[in-house]
Amino acid sequence: MQLGPSGSPRPDVYTLERSYSRPMPTAYEVKISRSDLRSDTTSGKWQKYLAFAGAVIFAVPDGLCTVADIPVGCGLIVRKGATWRHVRKATRQPVTLPTDACMKLLIDGVRRTVQREMPQPRTLDLWREHEEVRNKFGEAVARAARDIVLAQTEATNLQEQRRAGWERVDREVAAHKTMLLNRAKVEMAQFEGAKRQLIEWLGLPEDCSTRAVQMAINELRVSCDADARVRAADDRVSRARSAVDQAARLLAPPLSEVAA
Repeated sequence: MQLGPSGSPRPDVYTLERSYSRPMPTAYEVKISRSDLRSDTTSGKWQKYLAFAGAVIFAVPDGLCTVADIPVGCGLIVRKGATWRHVRKATRQPVTLPTDACMKLLIDGVRRTVQREMPQPRTLDLWREHEEVRNKFGEAVARAARDIVLAQTEATNLQEQRRAGWERVDREVAAHKTMLLNRAKVEMAQFEGAKRQLIEWLGLPEDCSTRAVQMAINELRVSCDADARVRAADDRVSRARSAVDQAARLLAPPLSEVAA
């Protein structure tokens, strides 16, 4: 499985620990021939995994290579009989999984975990066809024919993944639609309850029209505005009365003059 979109690295085995604090992503490269091993180590292909894994480990059958054939920093495990033996531990570096890798693990990795698909061996007829092509046209043409078959198989798998993806989207859309409808029903019920309370407070009959409610609200607003104007007029009259009383006190003659 590629760790991201097309063109991303594709390790033979990729592992994550079930831990939020120490997931320890690790990439394993399985090699069964010295030529394949030498091709990866000399080209530096394994270094592409370091963007997604804190450690890279080569897995080989017993006797295929020695530690000296493995790049510095990489680990080596050897298969002998029915067991694996750690020959050298990998130097682990801290790494943060890119968003592309996380999305790939969610989109494709979860499906592969839930719906396990066992690798199917090539049928005898397909092997014979490849063998005939190899004998007639050579290894390069046979390899190209094999790659075409693999590409067709991958295209079929991608179509199936796309179909499953659209089905998942349809389910999510239907669930979201149901949630919105339920929320709308709840809000409508709350609105109807508030409307009944308002009609009761206005003293209107329950079967009154929306127009009647609007008219009652307008009348109430006008009456409230009138009360406000009355209060403002009373305030102005009170201030005027106070001003007149103050002026009368200033104009009144002193008590000594009144006594004379």
